[in-house]
Amino acid sequence: MSGASGMGEEKTILITGANGLVGHRACEYLRKITPWKIIGTSRREGAHVDLIANLTDISDVDRIRTTIHPDIIIHTAAISRTDVCEQEQKLCYDTNVTATANLCKVFPEAKFIFFSTYAVYDTPEGRCDEECETRASNYYIQTKLDAEEHVQKMAEYVIVRPSVIFGYVEHLQDSKNYFMQLLANIRMKKVMQSPKDQYFNPIHVDIIVESLKRIIEREVCGTFNVGSNESISKFEFNRQILEKFGFDSEYLEGIDSKHLTVKRPAIGTISSAKIQRELLYEIPPLEKMIDTLYLTSSEEVKRYLADSR
Repeated sequence: MSGASGMGEEKTILITGANGLVGHRACEYLRKITPWKIIGTSRREGAHVDLIANLTDISDVDRIRTTIHPDIIIHTAAISRTDVCEQEQKLCYDTNVTATANLCKVFPEAKFIFFSTYAVYDTPEGRCDEECETRASNYYIQTKLDAEEHVQKMAEYVIVRPSVIFGYVEHLQDSKNYFMQLLANIRMKKVMQSPKDQYFNPIHVDIIVESLKRIIEREVCGTFNVGSNESISKFEFNRQILEKFGFDSEYLEGIDSKHLTVKRPAIGTISSAKIQRELLYEIPPLEKMIDTLYLTSSEEVKRYLADSR
């Protein structure tokens, strides 16, 4: 369902994971272009962190409620590193599932926007829409599916199943997005191994936060995939990034995904037709998103790489 809601309405929005790629950028963007009251929360201090809290501890979540009563929660906080999730399953479950359950329990009246993952689909054909069967091929994905069950009990919810989100981040993060992983390897003069046989629909973080704004404005509910309209291998995506920034191709090695430690869907491609239809918004071509990444971060990237010398 959808409606036409004016941006001028007063809203209080709690954004978790305010030190992460999506949470940080969402706080920054929504504060800049909307009149909404944006409250960022994370486990530690940060540029957009208003409340420090451990969401796995329900008493901490109760404490947040004594401070604010959000109309909307955008829940981006998670452990997404699949290797860490396999090795530290309790930590992964607590962070990805228990924290979600705590927020749902303490704020039942809030509209809940939850960030899941495109990797819940695992079919030989790919191009999955939201009706495709879900299946967990690793523990991280299982925790996202478990968390979705809590979210689906809310009166109003949006489950976002994004493909891999990329963007430049100035501050230190516990988990680096795909682009920052590539930069970190170049900085350390290490080769990044990238599967030639895993396909996905990478999307720039600015498109994600614009979609969030439109989800709130248009009052949509339900489950939505979001990614680029083009499918590309992880190796080819990294190769295009290297070419755009003028980096040496020696920093990238194409491999077969069978050599990876943690299993992920080989054809992890999705259809984002539904969200574009609901939001009246066309996701830009991937080439344009890579151009935007370059135009908005090339100087910062140069400084980041120079710091290694």
